[in-house]
Amino acid sequence: MPTQPMQRRGDIAAFLAVLFVGVTLIMSRSATAQDVVLLTSALGGLYSVWHRPRVPRH
Repeated sequence: MPTQPMQRRGDIAAFLAVLFVGVTLIMSRSATAQDVVLLTSALGGLYSVWHRPRVPRH
């Protein structure tokens, strides 16, 4: 879990950007709600792997 304020701001900015793009795609009828759900779940998976705590190797 992020503990630094700058990291939290980045997390919030990423969340808002994905939310904005999803709403824009749905409102413009470029994508269905199911398409947006699939995209956001894939992005969430990538984000969780990217922010996984790093384990030092010995």
